[in-house]
Amino acid sequence: MSQGTPTPLFVDTGGFYAAFVEDDANHARASAVFDTIRAGKYGPIFTSRYVLAELATVILYRKSHHHAVSTLEEIRASETINVVPVTDAMFDAAHERFVDYDDQEIAFFDHLGGALAREYEIEHVFTFDPDDFHTLGLTVVPDDTGEGSRRD
Repeated sequence: MSQGTPTPLFVDTGGFYAAFVEDDANHARASAVFDTIRAGKYGPIFTSRYVLAELATVILYRKSHHHAVSTLEEIRASETINVVPVTDAMFDAAHERFVDYDDQEIAFFDHLGGALAREYEIEHVFTFDPDDFHTLGLTVVPDDTGEGSRRD
Protein backbone atom coordinates (compact mmCIF):
# COMPACT_ATOMS: atom_id res chain seq x y z
CA MET A 1 0.00 0.00 0.00
CA SER A 2 1.19 3.48 -0.73
CA GLN A 3 1.84 5.79 2.14
CA GLY A 4 -1.23 7.92 1.34
CA THR A 5 -3.68 4.99 1.15
CA PRO A 6 -5.47 4.23 4.43
CA THR A 7 -4.90 0.78 5.93
CA PRO A 8 -7.98 -1.38 6.52
CA LEU A 9 -8.41 -2.10 10.24
CA PHE A 10 -10.40 -4.64 12.24
CA VAL A 11 -11.31 -3.42 15.74
CA ASP A 12 -11.45 -6.13 18.39
CA THR A 13 -13.26 -6.02 21.72
CA GLY A 14 -10.23 -4.83 23.69
CA GLY A 15 -9.66 -1.86 21.40
CA PHE A 16 -13.25 -0.70 21.75
CA TYR A 17 -13.29 -1.37 25.49
CA ALA A 18 -10.19 0.73 26.14
CA ALA A 19 -11.53 3.54 23.96
CA PHE A 20 -14.96 3.68 25.59
CA VAL A 21 -13.99 3.01 29.23
CA GLU A 22 -12.08 6.03 30.48
CA ASP A 23 -10.56 4.34 33.53
CA ASP A 24 -9.13 1.44 31.49
CA ALA A 25 -5.33 1.22 31.70
CA ASN A 26 -5.09 1.45 27.88
CA HIS A 27 -7.54 4.34 27.40
CA ALA A 28 -4.89 6.89 26.35
CA ARG A 29 -3.38 4.47 23.83
CA ALA A 30 -6.83 3.62 22.47
CA SER A 31 -7.65 7.32 22.12
CA ALA A 32 -4.41 7.78 20.18
CA VAL A 33 -5.43 4.99 17.77
CA PHE A 34 -8.83 6.60 17.24
CA ASP A 35 -7.02 9.89 16.57
CA THR A 36 -5.03 8.17 13.80
CA ILE A 37 -8.27 6.73 12.42
CA ARG A 38 -9.81 10.22 12.30
CA ALA A 39 -6.63 11.52 10.66
CA GLY A 40 -7.09 9.00 7.84
CA LYS A 41 -4.27 6.54 8.54
CA TYR A 42 -6.72 3.65 8.85
CA GLY A 43 -9.78 2.82 6.83
CA PRO A 44 -12.11 1.29 6.16
CA ILE A 45 -12.78 0.28 9.75
CA PHE A 46 -14.40 -3.09 10.41
CA THR A 47 -15.78 -4.99 13.36
CA SER A 48 -18.27 -7.81 13.73
CA ARG A 49 -21.54 -8.39 15.52
CA TYR A 50 -19.71 -10.95 17.64
CA VAL A 51 -17.26 -8.28 18.82
CA LEU A 52 -20.15 -6.00 19.73
CA ALA A 53 -21.88 -8.81 21.61
CA GLU A 54 -18.72 -9.53 23.59
CA LEU A 55 -18.10 -5.81 24.18
CA ALA A 56 -21.62 -5.19 25.48
CA THR A 57 -21.32 -8.14 27.84
CA VAL A 58 -17.94 -7.07 29.22
CA ILE A 59 -19.05 -3.46 29.74
CA LEU A 60 -22.32 -4.63 31.33
CA TYR A 61 -20.50 -6.76 33.90
CA ARG A 62 -17.58 -4.41 34.56
CA LYS A 63 -19.40 -1.07 34.34
CA SER A 64 -23.17 -0.80 33.87
CA HIS A 65 -26.09 -1.51 31.59
CA HIS A 66 -26.31 2.18 30.67
CA HIS A 67 -22.63 2.30 29.68
CA ALA A 68 -23.01 -0.87 27.58
CA VAL A 69 -26.08 0.49 25.77
CA SER A 70 -24.57 3.92 25.09
CA THR A 71 -21.35 2.34 23.76
CA LEU A 72 -23.24 0.01 21.42
CA GLU A 73 -25.45 2.83 20.18
CA GLU A 74 -22.45 5.06 19.45
CA ILE A 75 -20.62 2.35 17.51
CA ARG A 76 -23.72 1.29 15.57
CA ALA A 77 -24.48 4.92 14.64
CA SER A 78 -20.93 5.54 13.42
CA GLU A 79 -20.49 6.25 9.73
CA THR A 80 -16.84 5.19 10.03
CA ILE A 81 -17.22 1.73 11.55
CA ASN A 82 -18.55 -1.08 9.37
CA VAL A 83 -20.27 -3.71 11.49
CA VAL A 84 -20.22 -6.80 9.32
CA PRO A 85 -21.89 -10.14 9.84
CA VAL A 86 -19.91 -13.32 10.17
CA THR A 87 -21.11 -15.50 7.31
CA ASP A 88 -21.51 -19.25 7.56
CA ALA A 89 -18.32 -19.65 5.52
CA MET A 90 -16.36 -17.39 7.91
CA PHE A 91 -17.79 -19.21 10.93
CA ASP A 92 -16.82 -22.55 9.39
CA ALA A 93 -13.30 -21.27 8.62
CA ALA A 94 -12.93 -20.04 12.22
CA HIS A 95 -14.13 -23.43 13.48
CA GLU A 96 -11.60 -25.25 11.30
CA ARG A 97 -8.76 -23.08 12.60
CA PHE A 98 -10.01 -23.47 16.19
CA VAL A 99 -9.84 -27.25 15.73
CA ASP A 100 -6.46 -27.14 13.95
CA TYR A 101 -4.80 -24.86 16.52
CA ASP A 102 -5.11 -27.51 19.24
CA ASP A 103 -1.69 -26.59 20.63
CA GLN A 104 -2.82 -22.97 21.19
CA GLU A 105 -5.40 -21.46 23.50
CA ILE A 106 -6.74 -18.92 21.02
CA ALA A 107 -10.26 -17.73 21.81
CA PHE A 108 -12.90 -18.70 19.27
CA PHE A 109 -13.84 -14.98 19.09
CA ASP A 110 -10.28 -14.25 17.91
CA HIS A 111 -10.50 -16.99 15.27
CA LEU A 112 -13.71 -15.33 14.06
CA GLY A 113 -11.85 -12.02 13.85
CA GLY A 114 -9.08 -13.74 11.89
CA ALA A 115 -11.59 -15.28 9.48
CA LEU A 116 -13.22 -11.90 8.94
CA ALA A 117 -9.81 -10.31 8.38
CA ARG A 118 -8.95 -12.92 5.75
CA GLU A 119 -12.32 -12.45 4.03
CA TYR A 120 -11.92 -8.67 3.80
CA GLU A 121 -8.13 -8.73 3.21
CA ILE A 122 -7.42 -6.91 6.47
CA GLU A 123 -3.91 -7.25 7.88
CA HIS A 124 -4.18 -4.94 10.92
CA VAL A 125 -6.22 -5.51 14.07
CA PHE A 126 -6.71 -2.98 16.88
CA THR A 127 -6.50 -4.91 20.14
CA PHE A 128 -4.72 -4.99 23.46
CA ASP A 129 -4.53 -8.80 23.41
CA PRO A 130 -1.78 -9.16 20.80
CA ASP A 131 -0.60 -12.75 21.24
CA ASP A 132 -3.53 -14.54 19.60
CA PHE A 133 -3.63 -12.16 16.65
CA HIS A 134 0.15 -12.40 16.16
CA THR A 135 -0.24 -16.19 16.06
CA LEU A 136 -2.94 -15.71 13.40
CA GLY A 137 -0.47 -13.66 11.33
CA LEU A 138 -1.97 -10.20 11.81
CA THR A 139 -0.29 -6.89 12.59
CA VAL A 140 -1.43 -5.57 15.96
CA VAL A 141 -2.31 -1.91 16.43
CA PRO A 142 -0.92 -0.18 18.51
CA ASP A 143 1.74 -2.67 19.71
CA ASP A 144 3.32 -3.21 16.29
CA THR A 145 2.66 0.26 14.87
CA GLY A 146 3.47 2.56 17.80
CA GLU A 147 0.37 4.75 18.13
CA GLY A 148 0.16 6.18 21.63
CA SER A 149 2.65 5.86 24.43
CA ARG A 150 3.37 2.56 26.07
CA ARG A 151 2.12 1.86 29.55
CA ASP A 152 4.73 2.45 32.24
